[in-house]
Amino acid sequence: MAVPNNIFIDTCIFEQTGFNFESAKLKPFRDALSVMKLKFIDPDPIFRERTKHLCERVDKTVKSLEKIEKTLPIITKLEEWPKASSVREWGIRQLLNKSLEEFIKPMEHITVGYDGIDMHKIMTWYDHGLAPFGKGKKRKEFPDAFAVAILDRYAQTNMCDIAVVSTDEDFERACSERTNLLYFPSLAAYLQVFQGESERVNLVQAWFEAKPDVLGNWIDGAFGEIDFEIEEGWNGELNDPEVDVVNITDFYVVAVADKECTVSFEAEVSFAVYADYEDESEWYYYTDDGEPIGHPRIQRHVFSTDYTSGVAKVKLDNSASKVEDVIYVNLDIVSTSVSVADRR
Repeated sequence: MAVPNNIFIDTCIFEQTGFNFESAKLKPFRDALSVMKLKFIDPDPIFRERTKHLCERVDKTVKSLEKIEKTLPIITKLEEWPKASSVREWGIRQLLNKSLEEFIKPMEHITVGYDGIDMHKIMTWYDHGLAPFGKGKKRKEFPDAFAVAILDRYAQTNMCDIAVVSTDEDFERACSERTNLLYFPSLAAYLQVFQGESERVNLVQAWFEAKPDVLGNWIDGAFGEIDFEIEEGWNGELNDPEVDVVNITDFYVVAVADKECTVSFEAEVSFAVYADYEDESEWYYYTDDGEPIGHPRIQRHVFSTDYTSGVAKVKLDNSASKVEDVIYVNLDIVSTSVSVADRR
């Protein structure tokens, strides 16, 4: 299969990781960039969308820091705590912009504007509800429509195919109607196809299909190392996590070496933790005059579910004809909040 070396990455792919370009979800793609020689096709409406989302993230973060200062003023005495909102905002923007630039740097960055776009054609898509237009709130997806039109025109003008990486179903529908746009639901899916469906890819996939619990057991161990917090912010602790069910989704082989392979995955993890906390929604003890003097102390197991992406390394035998075992797992999730209210 000829894999396009022209790639479009939708904003939602970066949103999934909170624009953390060091995340396990993005790292395999970054590691492979030096050998893939890609062209990053960047339509202006998506550039604007990405910039807007980055700014919104920064604004939200700054407001969260300001809220912390109001709640706990003494924290501003920390030596490393930024003293002014303007300094914080500038610093975070610089950090995010630099991280994005470093991510794009190994690729040839091609920004594409609106020259040659047929507005009559786009309005016809709109009138007939053709992708990326749809129903409801998708009825007025003009930025995405411009992006699709720009990508389509670039592909036709340069007689090339473009890999469109997005979780947006409307982009998937748009690609299905255009021969030069090839849809991928994730960067991991793109990387697996880039591997050329080699024998090692098929070998690793078959091994995991035959041993579905192996990766789940590793995730079980890694999940126990993350931090657990009480969602309500009540005084207490969550300890002794026990994973109940691990559901693996979006499993792809994203890198192939001589005796190792790297796989990327998504996982839904159902688990229980032992909760020891004060139920601050109720009062337990009362004095003679009827005044409450404390919250009831609760100790019980609480059940919850969270989602994570991650990567795993598998080891092959010396002949590279057999998978020996999983040797490493890295999860993107580092903490999770568990609600303890109204579950008794």
